[in-house]
Amino acid sequence: MSKQIAVFHPGTQHSWQTALALQQLDRLEFYATSIFYQPDRWPYRIERYLPALLRERVHAEFRRFSHPQLDTARVRTFGVEEWIERIAHRLGLRELTRRIDAYGNRRFSASLGHSIASSEPFALWGYDSSSLGAFQVGRKAGRKLILDRTIGDWRAYNSIMDAVYQDYPDFFAQPEYRVSQAKIDRDDAEYTLADVILTGSSFAAETVRCHAADRNAASRVRVLNYNYDEALFVDMPTPRPRAAGKPLRFLFLGQAGPRKGIHLVLKAFDRIPASAATLTIVGDLQIPAATFARYADRVDYRATVARADVRALLSEVDVLLFPSYFEGAGIVLYEALAAGVAIIQSRNAAEAVTAETGVMLPDLSEQTLFEAIMTAVDDRERVMRWRTVAQTEAESYSFARYRENIDTLLNELGL
Repeated sequence: MSKQIAVFHPGTQHSWQTALALQQLDRLEFYATSIFYQPDRWPYRIERYLPALLRERVHAEFRRFSHPQLDTARVRTFGVEEWIERIAHRLGLRELTRRIDAYGNRRFSASLGHSIASSEPFALWGYDSSSLGAFQVGRKAGRKLILDRTIGDWRAYNSIMDAVYQDYPDFFAQPEYRVSQAKIDRDDAEYTLADVILTGSSFAAETVRCHAADRNAASRVRVLNYNYDEALFVDMPTPRPRAAGKPLRFLFLGQAGPRKGIHLVLKAFDRIPASAATLTIVGDLQIPAATFARYADRVDYRATVARADVRALLSEVDVLLFPSYFEGAGIVLYEALAAGVAIIQSRNAAEAVTAETGVMLPDLSEQTLFEAIMTAVDDRERVMRWRTVAQTEAESYSFARYRENIDTLLNELGL
């Protein structure tokens, strides 16, 4: 008999997609999280009583956690730390946000203890940096443990970013960018407990295989491609070419910091006339204001937007830039394909781009990125071919394909 699976995550990531896939496979025991939008329940009811402008802002925040396809009877919510963390983040209190995140992850995992210790025969599907306590209880209860590692190993990150910091110190908001040994030790403990370690890309998988303290962990690492949210990209129109004489439009979407290669993007566009290409940056700006000011006149910058607004953003542009140094996968890559957007990306992420949909950067340097951008700028017909093929390529990252891959994985694991 197939085992049910309990999915838990204190935030979101792609965990709700995992839970939905398992629900549709009739394999979901429960989905535990901190925030799950239900308009008739507290604290979400508060939006009804707010002034119009504030109500719109609050609703935009709440709808980040709206997943109407999930059966609410299978959803369990724990803890208030995630709310506090988000408030601190919005206020720009980065160190406080980090501390609350670490504390909340531990508290969330511990809150699941009673459910995990029950006699019901289910396996656990948890996420990096928030599974240790739950996995410890689960191991004692004899449960199978699946660790979904949504990012590469932090030792690889420290090594990579040490080199970036040496070359671009003025792009770091603070010199304490390295991930602590305490966090790495917790990750190692999760690796050791897990029966299988899932990653979203070959790059992330290799960092775990190379760095895990438990040398036997390498044999338990597997790649499970993520998917994009099809509900947000249904009925996307066929891409249309940019009007003659209009600049090509590029988008950088996500945390705009050194890990994502924002310095390479800004320096490349500093060399490109505005008449040839425009750059829109959408996301949390993680570089010093004084540094950004040197390039601000070449950029249309917008703060973080709700996931539901990503479709509109992508529909406005021709090429997504993703020169990241360190990733788990990069779901925005799949979203770009679904929207008919060409991609210029690094290998240190999910390898979503192909020769028919954009450029895979052979290395991460200012010159390499500049040349890739100019390849697009100088050949509009090639860009249109990339964009036309992109939506077909996106089918490889559909929700149906993700659900199918999960089913195959569980069968191979004997669950």
